[in-house]
Amino acid sequence: MPSLFIAAQLIRRTMGSRRGLIMNVMLPAIILSIMTGLFASFEGEKAVIAVNNADSGILGGYLASSLEQESLYEIHLEPNVTEQELKNMVIDGKADAAICIPSDYSEEWLEGGVSKAVLYRMNEQLWNALLAAMLETEGNKLAASVALVQSSGAGAGADITKLTALLEAQASPKAVAENAGMKLGNIVSNPMMIGLILMFLMLLVSQSIGLVMEDREQRTMARMFTAPLRAIDIAFGNFMGSMLVGTIQLVIVLGLTYFVFGYSPGISFGPMLLVLEFFLLAAVGLAAAVAGLIRNSTQLSHINTLIITPTCMISGCFFPLSFLPDFMQKLANFTPQKWAIAAIDRLGGGGSFRDIGLQLLILLLFAAVMIAFGSAVLRPNRTSKL
Repeated sequence: MPSLFIAAQLIRRTMGSRRGLIMNVMLPAIILSIMTGLFASFEGEKAVIAVNNADSGILGGYLASSLEQESLYEIHLEPNVTEQELKNMVIDGKADAAICIPSDYSEEWLEGGVSKAVLYRMNEQLWNALLAAMLETEGNKLAASVALVQSSGAGAGADITKLTALLEAQASPKAVAENAGMKLGNIVSNPMMIGLILMFLMLLVSQSIGLVMEDREQRTMARMFTAPLRAIDIAFGNFMGSMLVGTIQLVIVLGLTYFVFGYSPGISFGPMLLVLEFFLLAAVGLAAAVAGLIRNSTQLSHINTLIITPTCMISGCFFPLSFLPDFMQKLANFTPQKWAIAAIDRLGGGGSFRDIGLQLLILLLFAAVMIAFGSAVLRPNRTSKL
């Protein structure tokens, strides 16, 4: 089969020598593994939140208790510090953020006023913006509870006994939400590590475009077309060669990430490799399509800027997809990264391979369409002078 010879030649050019094996395969995979391991160690650390409850009333205690139950942060109660000492803990790096519940917190709410817990932070980031939103939500919940108790009583003030019973009922709800139906994990809401792996896989696959450009500029591809070869044979040969090289890199990356750095997104090695292999199919198909469109090495240098980085941004690789506007969320459906993240998320949430059949099928169709398109536009005479 002619495609096999083309694939073997591409593999030989990529990793046939010791230098090629180290520079083109081993070194990029090791660098990605190190980056993944380092970021994973940072990601696993919870932000330390110092909390000072100066309020002796029921509402301040309820808010402090609610914060203690939040699993996203490491809450340290600091009952014997002043407000200035609380600020200094953040400035000196002893705490990532601090919350001060004022002494008149309960009194203000019970008298019909408004009181807020103060959040101290060095700068605004995603995690502490979420913390600020949680404080706002808890404050609104307390205000609604006080108003409800006041409206049910005859007097102007709130009945402390009724308010206590209401807050205790809210603290232990009878019905709770569960993700068992959709089997969602935490990858979609925190996709940075998986997104980093997907982006670098696309960058590594883009090396094959350089080899195609080299064949085109040196007229090697023109000589291929004088042989009894079809465009689909040439495109598919490059596709198979890139897949094998990418698979070797992928096994190295996951092996180091799982067994050396100990990072696992809640999925075992085998299922993770399978999903990323399907993503690799789509990424190599995209590379085959792009190889047929570009004309020279100058255009090749813009591939990362125009294709890889934008698609990673709108597909939820760097931040949750829900942060984007609706029209960009719809555009994400046309990127393979989005479906790979969705598949990994479902597996991380306890799903089986049956639950990710749709995502894997879409990645497979994406690869088929791209390789067909690449073979249609791949021509040896499509070059331009610099």
